[in-house]
Amino acid sequence: MKHKSVCLFISCLFLLNACQDDPEWNPVNPVETDAELTIGDKIYAVVGDTLKIYFNSIVLNPASGDYGLALKCDKGNNYSKYWQYIPKPEDEGETTIELQIYDLKGKILDNKAVTLITRVAKNPDIRQHVLCLGNSLMYAGQTPIELSRRLKSTPGVAHDPKGLSLNNYDLVGRLHNADQSVGWEGRPGWTWQKYIDDFDVQSYVNEYCGGQLDYVYLQLGINELLWLDPFADQSFVVNGAKAIINRIHKSYPACKILLGSVLLPSQNGGLGNKYPANIVSGIYGEKGFNLKVHRLNKAYNELVNSADYSSFTYYIDNNAQYDCLNVYPKVERPSGNYVPGNETIETDGIHPTNIGYWQIAAGIFRALIGIEAS
Repeated sequence: MKHKSVCLFISCLFLLNACQDDPEWNPVNPVETDAELTIGDKIYAVVGDTLKIYFNSIVLNPASGDYGLALKCDKGNNYSKYWQYIPKPEDEGETTIELQIYDLKGKILDNKAVTLITRVAKNPDIRQHVLCLGNSLMYAGQTPIELSRRLKSTPGVAHDPKGLSLNNYDLVGRLHNADQSVGWEGRPGWTWQKYIDDFDVQSYVNEYCGGQLDYVYLQLGINELLWLDPFADQSFVVNGAKAIINRIHKSYPACKILLGSVLLPSQNGGLGNKYPANIVSGIYGEKGFNLKVHRLNKAYNELVNSADYSSFTYYIDNNAQYDCLNVYPKVERPSGNYVPGNETIETDGIHPTNIGYWQIAAGIFRALIGIEAS
């Protein structure tokens, strides 16, 4: 098949009015940017499933200056805000996504090669017990419910895309949906340390997972970041992840562990609506929170690539597949201060609408198919 190469140039304006007021501003020599690529090493795709990578989610500090973002791949198409790929059966296999950030004189500021893994969805030969474990984001239930619906057509809120018939995947855990067909584990406010202190893996699996654990997806880290300075040491968070991963691996050495990325917060007022300007998440706003998220995700990716974990742990970059600009609850309110009309503000900093939870589920769905088929 003849493949095509696609390349996107996104031009980001650098606070034009402010720059024009600066006597040292020179439009011929644009200021350097702090933008950098922050995407995981692997992205999974499933034949027939629409995959999007959102550009705003894979660039640290995307509004920092004049730069271009180039994405080159022999699959998919580039649009203004995302790259889209709908694999066909003949696309099964692996290829490379080449990413570059460059200034407007052509200097490369950052680059990365990402492995794109495309698989056909197949029912496993034997039953696979999958546990989705996390904090309030998992407690909400929409992620595991949608994941199960996508895999095996159990009941869910969403109806599209159509669910498959991969009945050898069972989602297990203490919490359940209405008809008990889906299980999961989520505890609001919990951190890696809280699970270290109060979570006995073997007792839990015996009681809630039928004594078997083949896959576990871990979605933790956001609660640590809520109260952490953007520039603070994050090693304690990574060490907490290692402790839980070690505990699971010791008890279930054949279990594949999927470490989910932390997700970018609301980019339009959700943090301000939730947190006053006298605590960390209120002081630093979206840019500061984004920095925390990207730093921790980079550390998660490095953890998974390390010699002690690479054989059984997988970094799942759901953040790259998460439309942070459009998944948080919104409200219209009067603009006020003599400004006519209304303004749209997001109302929650870290808890998305169902669409956000479903996008997370889609990322896990693609990873499970890709890893199981490998």
